[in-house]
Amino acid sequence: MRTGRRFSLPIDPWPQASLAERTAVGMVLTFLLLLPLCAAGAVLFVVTTLTAHVYWSYDCGAALRAAIARRTGTALGRRGRLARKA
Repeated sequence: MRTGRRFSLPIDPWPQASLAERTAVGMVLTFLLLLPLCAAGAVLFVVTTLTAHVYWSYDCGAALRAAIARRTGTALGRRGRLARKA
């Protein structure tokens, strides 16, 4: 035979709360989760934009440097500097 108090989890954590109160708490918790998600999305957008800009500018710079090298009759050296052809 068991003695002592029987332990059971409540099905409803707020038995006295109305539907409006539960909805309000749910909305607050949802907005608290959306705030860091929006911030993370904004950071990812900025990082992606900066990465694309750096890649594009490096690609344009390399193409421009190669065009100048072809035009002036020089070759790119080992370190990427223009050097006169012998």
